Amino acid sequence: MAKENKLSIEIRDSTGKSAVKKIIAAGKIPSVLYGLKEKPLTISINRMTVQKELKAGGFLTKIFSLDMDGKVSLAIPRDVQFHPISDLPVHVDFLRLGADSKVLVDIPTIFINHELSPGLKKGGVLNIVRRTVQINCPANNIPEEIVFDLEGLEIGDAIHISATKLPEGAEPTITDRDFTIGTVAAPTVVKEPEAAAEGEAADGEAADGEAAKTEESSEDKKD
Repeated sequence: MAKENKLSIEIRDSTGKSAVKKIIAAGKIPSVLYGLKEKPLTISINRMTVQKELKAGGFLTKIFSLDMDGKVSLAIPRDVQFHPISDLPVHVDFLRLGADSKVLVDIPTIFINHELSPGLKKGGVLNIVRRTVQINCPANNIPEEIVFDLEGLEIGDAIHISATKLPEGAEPTITDRDFTIGTVAAPTVVKEPEAAAEGEAADGEAADGEAAKTEESSEDKKD
């Protein structure tokens, strides 16, 4: 289950361009907290804290306990905007969460027991079809990752969503089929046409050389 992380925020009263510039100059990121049929709240967050969370990974699947001067709200990031040149975060949208809230999240897939797959041992290749799976799940039970076991898989075998167990109350957004997450594919044989062509050229040159010697020998005999 995703961990709950504490995050200190400040409520900002002004929303104009000049106010936003002051917030950015102070090393903070202008953000918005919305949801649960409450009025959207304009807030600001320390930029370094956000960058640290982004670097750690899984930012959009983490539940944050937002502390606003002692008043705490649970929320999950829904969107992050980045500066087109510096690539630094410049805005974050947070969605308020209630005790019974359900959210759509993209969860990364991971694969274990590569060494126990006969297909991979024979030279097969793990072909990952989906690196994330979108699921609808309770806000208090968001998995950090979805694990798939490769043990016993042969070349040609497919790994479907049914091969894993999702947390209670969670289900994938694709419900009409047992969709594929990955396959154990046959090894790819790389041909070397250039090397072959060079070999053929060398054989051709050798043949021409032999022909030339034969012609020269014939001419000598005539003389």
